[in-house]
Parts: sequence; C-alpha cells; structure tokens
Amino acid sequence: MPEVLAMPFLQRALVALVLTGLTFPAVGLLILTLEMIPARFAVMHAALLGAAVALLLRVDVTLAAMIASLVAGAAIARMSEKGDISAGGYLGLVMTLTLGVAFIIFYKGNVHAIEAFNLFWGSVLALTDRDLVTVVLMALALIAFLTILYKEIQVVLYDRELAEVVGVPAKWVYYALIVLVCLSVAVAMRVTGALLVDAVTILPAIAARQVGRSLKGALLWGALFGTITNLSRSAELI
Repeated sequence: MPEVLAMPFLQRALVALVLTGLTFPAVGLLILTLEMIPARFAVMHAALLGAAVALLLRVDVTLAAMIASLVAGAAIARMSEKGDISAGGYLGLVMTLTLGVAFIIFYKGNVHAIEAFNLFWGSVLALTDRDLVTVVLMALALIAFLTILYKEIQVVLYDRELAEVVGVPAKWVYYALIVLVCLSVAVAMRVTGALLVDAVTILPAIAARQVGRSLKGALLWGALFGTITNLSRSAELI
C-alpha cells in the first residue's frame, strides 16, 4: 500500500478527489439555488466543445474548456438579465449545436477515441501537475469567495432585488457566482468527465439541502457528502 500511494499520478488523483469533494458541492448548491440546471448543461456542452477544439489543436484541454464555459456563462448571464435564463429553447439550441460541432471535430479531426472518451468519463489518474494546480486554485477560489462574501452571497441568493436595496452589489456578486460555476464545471469535467460532473456537484448538493437548515449547514453537509463520495471512488483506484 505505501508503495502504491507513493506513485505521483495516484497522489495527484487523491488530492484532486479530496479537494473537489470538499468544495465542488458548493457549486451544486449555487446551481440549484440559482435555478441553473438547464444553464449548467449548456455550460457543460460548451466546455466539451472547447475541450474538443483543444484536442484538435493539441493545446491545454482544461484551459480551453474553461474559456469556452466562460463564454457560455457570459451569454447565460446576459439572458438572465432579460429574465430568460430558464428559456429551454435557447439553451437547448446551445447544447445541440455545441455537442454536434464537438462530434464533428472528433470525427473530422481524427481525434483518438481514448482522448475523446476521457472527456466524457474522465481519467483522474491522467491528471498532470498543471491540472492539479488548476484544481487547487479553483478550490481555494471557491473557499475564499464563499468565506469573504458569505453574507452578500446569502442575500443575493435569497433575493437579488432586496440585495440591491440594502446596498449589496448584487449584479457583480451574481456575475461572480456565474463565473465560479462555469469555471468549476470545466475543471470538474477534467477530473470526473462530462457525464459524471453531477456526481461531485449536484448530487451531494441535493442531499445536503435535505439535512442542512441554512446555507452554511448545506455547504458543510455538501462538503461531507462530496468527500465521502470521492473517497469511496479513490478506494477503487487503490
């Protein structure tokens, strides 16, 4: 066992699983509270397209996915300002278009099947040092943002108009939340794969909302559930 744990690729995988388990359920809570489930799928598909382009051009997959998710997030934030964030037609079009283009790139660009497969199912053991640094920075950013602006976030999640009335910069806090969600989805895709992002974000958040009596309680319960889920997955790796 010590010899196995000494392997660098396994150490990177364990650190990434623990950090995402602790922090990414908070992203799931934001998605649920902001009613961004349809938007989350659009962001994921956009991130998948960005990753496909990265594989074609042989550039950093995680960075490309993050850029693509930010572009999608900016469009979604703009739609939300008009009250259309839940507009299934627009988001459905984005999902269909981005996924279709991604598959065209896979086929026409002769992207290796294993590389394409890893985007959907993930390959935590294939994380590089750069990927791990990205995960660490994302986890720290989530913790710092939620800690420093906890009260402001609470008010914005409760009622954005009320937040403006009491002097909270609701628009900027809301946009920051959208950015964090988009970046986290892209990073989570690298760790878990596109098809399993919900396992580390939405599912622990749903469970946490059932037992947490406040936002802080839900965040703590989500961290617990997410860590347990990811540690059980790490046991399979070892």
